[in-house]
Amino acid sequence: MEKTNKGILYVVIAMVLFSTGGLFIKLIDANAYTITFGRALIAGLIFLPFIQWQKIKLSKAYVALVFAYCYVCIVFVITTKITTAANAIILQCTAPLWLYLFYLIKGKKIKSREFIPRAFIFLGIIVILSASGGGNIFGDLLALSNGIAYAVVQYFMERDYPISDRSIIGINNIVLCLLILVLMPNSLDFSGLSIQGWSGLIFLGVFQIGVSYLVFLKGVRLISAFKASIVSLLEPVLNPILVFVFVGEMPSVGSLIGFAVILFGIILTVIPSKLGEGIEE
Repeated sequence: MEKTNKGILYVVIAMVLFSTGGLFIKLIDANAYTITFGRALIAGLIFLPFIQWQKIKLSKAYVALVFAYCYVCIVFVITTKITTAANAIILQCTAPLWLYLFYLIKGKKIKSREFIPRAFIFLGIIVILSASGGGNIFGDLLALSNGIAYAVVQYFMERDYPISDRSIIGINNIVLCLLILVLMPNSLDFSGLSIQGWSGLIFLGVFQIGVSYLVFLKGVRLISAFKASIVSLLEPVLNPILVFVFVGEMPSVGSLIGFAVILFGIILTVIPSKLGEGIEE
């Protein structure tokens, strides 16, 4: 299989697994910090035997990746709890816009056709934040900040590190657990979890942030962070659909319009052009 196609397939598989997050977070009867800690602990324990401790070398890039990852995981669960799943995921998936602006600041050559899709994404953000029903303005703004953090994660995942991908996933989740234990120990409460709740946490830990990030790492390195952020549009499509089907949560009309505008802007970026790829890396 061609390198690019293989990379796209990896990212698609990761997005399908990622998209189950909104559903299980809504279904598990526990607060955001408990869910975040629980799934990270499970993922960390699974990959613990594979961590190459002797090869760990701290760098600015890896530290940025770890903390951006922790922010994304914590904030996604919080925003999914306090706003609609559709708003939480589509605002997080504005990562292509922030990566575009970052490349622009760095002085990368960007073709003019790249401006229009980003304008649609920006317009969609305004529409969602202006929508009065369905969501929560604080939750929406928090989800928007998660889009920036998600862009940081994708950007630094593209780098090569001296440790294996399984080591990265294990360490990231262990650090996430330690941060929650230090900053929010009193927020953890597993006492009310049912068997279904524990089953949901196990699924989230093993597949939704465990296997998914392992596959995503492989994909990003094959097609670049920018292209991976575009393929990631599959997640904001599947996530709210699963929540609507199994939970019955319907976003407001304004949110749906903003969702459609952002999605249209992201889709525009994958339309082939004779002018080239848009960003020369």
